[in-house]
Amino acid sequence: MVKSVLKLENITFAYPGFTIKNINFDVPKGTFFGIIGPNGSGKTTLLSLIMKFIKPISGKIWVNSYDISKLSHKKIAQQIAYIAQDFNPAYDFTVEELVEMGGIARVSTFFETRIFEDELEAALRTVDLLEYRKRIFSTLSGGQQRRVLIARAIYQNTPIIIADELVNHLDLGQAVRVLDYLRKLTEDGKTIIGTFHDISLAAKYCDQIAVMKNGQIISIGSPQEILTEELIRTLYGINVKVISHPQDNYPLILI
Repeated sequence: MVKSVLKLENITFAYPGFTIKNINFDVPKGTFFGIIGPNGSGKTTLLSLIMKFIKPISGKIWVNSYDISKLSHKKIAQQIAYIAQDFNPAYDFTVEELVEMGGIARVSTFFETRIFEDELEAALRTVDLLEYRKRIFSTLSGGQQRRVLIARAIYQNTPIIIADELVNHLDLGQAVRVLDYLRKLTEDGKTIIGTFHDISLAAKYCDQIAVMKNGQIISIGSPQEILTEELIRTLYGINVKVISHPQDNYPLILI
């Protein structure tokens, strides 16, 4: 039986005018787990709950059998590398300085300056930014900045990577190369969890997909099981055609 690395039990949370209700799911080790849904459905809020940025009204979240309510943020950072949807540093850090920040959770004190040079270069090479390592982060394009954050998550070397809008701002070529790499990480036992707007990319790369609407998970399963024309119509209010990829058999959404 495959071990669950993330488990949510009866999670409820509320903002004024918005509620997440009774969220239950678990994510097996070594899987690529996607979350889709329209804007405002609760995807980012759900990730914030998992990272303990906010606390649920009720329910429990377990990460590798640890109750996150009892973990410090540093301990959580040793389990999960998190890529936020937006990131605007207050200072002019270089690319390599920002990637190195992913190693803070790996050292005993904040002031320890150990650099894992081989891993740093490998992470930057993965996102085609090794030659940009001395560039100031703010001078990069939005897509390049996103790739820096992905490199930082890789360098953090955690069993789980979570990303809000995983390939946001990336062109199709970069998105596919990054997702190919993350897919390979699952073969080594890492677990990837990401929210997606592009349903076809989620269908291609994810083992399982959770579908959110109005603060609830309305469906969960493999892409082939859940990505139907009826579900897309329920989520987005549009009629589409769903066909299977001719070689790889994952669902393709035709507008």
